Amino acid sequence: MARALVTGSQDRVVAVAAVLAEQGIDVVTASVVTDLDGADLSGLDHYIQLPVFVEPEGDNLVGRVRSFLSAGLISRYTFTERVLPALNPGAHVVIVSGSSVRGDLALPDDRSSRLALLHVLAHAVRAETGDRQVEVSIISGARNDADVVAHAIGATSASRTHEQAETVTAKQYQDWRTEIMGFTTGHV
Repeated sequence: MARALVTGSQDRVVAVAAVLAEQGIDVVTASVVTDLDGADLSGLDHYIQLPVFVEPEGDNLVGRVRSFLSAGLISRYTFTERVLPALNPGAHVVIVSGSSVRGDLALPDDRSSRLALLHVLAHAVRAETGDRQVEVSIISGARNDADVVAHAIGATSASRTHEQAETVTAKQYQDWRTEIMGFTTGHV
């Protein structure tokens, strides 16, 4: 039986997990990183990372933006780092874009920058798992739950289509990883 992990906001995690279960897939769920403690993550064939709802905290706007990025975007890296060792060869990782905040809270946002950081995450996963041929893609958070699952399990050929820029060989990612990890200094 195939196994999947679904992470993100609890309400959507439950809905996507139900669609996966209907497909006969054994599902593990987590809404916060500590949910992974003690969870059996062995032998994952699919990892679906959904957006999260964030309640930013902070005394000023800069603090709230930091909180939004930490609890939303950066937590995705933490989840992924924990999940990497459990991915089977040929596993599918689907990163669903988006995060949201309470409606009455306005924060400055740069969606393209957040999406770019998701692409960095996807590239890092590919580099780290190149020897296992793990497939990674980023899809829109506007997709419904059934579409997300169809994409993850490859139910339709259209769901597995990638942009040309996202089609890179495992060797290229290993080279990228070596180059990145070989940097002795970084400039910010």
